Amino acid sequence: MRILAFVLLFTTLTLGVGLAATWVFFFRLTLKPPDIALPEQVVKTPPPATTVSPLLVQHKLDLPGRGEIFPALTASASDYWPLAVMTISNQSDSPVLETISAEVPGWSIPEKRTVIIGPRETRSLHISPELLPDVYDNEEIQRTVLQVQAADAFGSTAFAQDFPVYVHAASDLFWGKKFGNAQYVARWVTPHDPSVLRVISLAKKWQPRGRFAGYNTNSPNPVVLSTQVRKQADAVFQSLRQSGIGYVSSIYTFGNFVGQAQRIRFPRETLSLNAANCIDVSVVFASAMENLGMKPVVVILPGHAITGVRLGPDSSDILYLDLTVLPNGTFQQAAARAKYWLDKTPPDQILTVDVASARLLGIYPMPSSPNENGRSKS
Repeated sequence: MRILAFVLLFTTLTLGVGLAATWVFFFRLTLKPPDIALPEQVVKTPPPATTVSPLLVQHKLDLPGRGEIFPALTASASDYWPLAVMTISNQSDSPVLETISAEVPGWSIPEKRTVIIGPRETRSLHISPELLPDVYDNEEIQRTVLQVQAADAFGSTAFAQDFPVYVHAASDLFWGKKFGNAQYVARWVTPHDPSVLRVISLAKKWQPRGRFAGYNTNSPNPVVLSTQVRKQADAVFQSLRQSGIGYVSSIYTFGNFVGQAQRIRFPRETLSLNAANCIDVSVVFASAMENLGMKPVVVILPGHAITGVRLGPDSSDILYLDLTVLPNGTFQQAAARAKYWLDKTPPDQILTVDVASARLLGIYPMPSSPNENGRSKS
């Protein structure tokens, strides 16, 4: 019995030790992470900055338009220029980072951009700071400066200079070569100007029941619509005639482009003074037609301008009027005189500014001054 008890005790202890050893083995096997080599920690440090001698970076600034700014034009004008062109030449074997700043103090929003000039590279940058709204209140050419600076990657000034420039009156238009900027006449067509609304209000007494329906009609007959448009145009003509508006030739501008630029009065000025040349009164009529939902045109001829309106929203037929017959001429005489000019002018010398098409190109009315008499910025 003692031997049997001893054997059982020995067997029990052996099994216990074995189980304990097995548990420890599997416990360690489960918790032990795989032997995967960890990557070495990489510490990223910025590359050392390269200092390029200022003598190896050259700056040159040109004023292609002789420093003249015409607020009515934008960069998309076919014959216009950036205010300045900066040429940066990097003669070193390392790239150069520079920040270019430009501003016309009091007239533009500061412009800033950062560029990288590669080794042995020369780049030209167009500089045309966006103009402030106050520029459209300016009535006369103003002398000011263009401030241009260039700073390197460390913030040190690499170039700084002020250049004399001229801000034209908002009413000055640079026509460009062969009247390439004629479409910008649409900026003078200001249908929401209060003075234009007064013309339409006065014209109501020449309309049946004082209503202007524009192109809206209940009849599908194009003749009915054409007659309706003619009557509305006649009513606006009579309103202008009653105002006593008369012809005055006043187109002179200052600057270096006298032969290619012209002063055009805004409708508010024309209607305030009751004086206008051919294009001044044309944009007044076009403004009224656009306000009434119709599609006006302004036609530029050699030494003259007339106006008109399409006889339907999609019509190719246009009623043309020469409003220089005002204040004594009749509506019929205005139409006859317009026909005379169109008949005697070679087709390749007739430029038609379709106001609706100009709007699709992003050529919108210039902002109106809160003061109808305008104000000059000093």
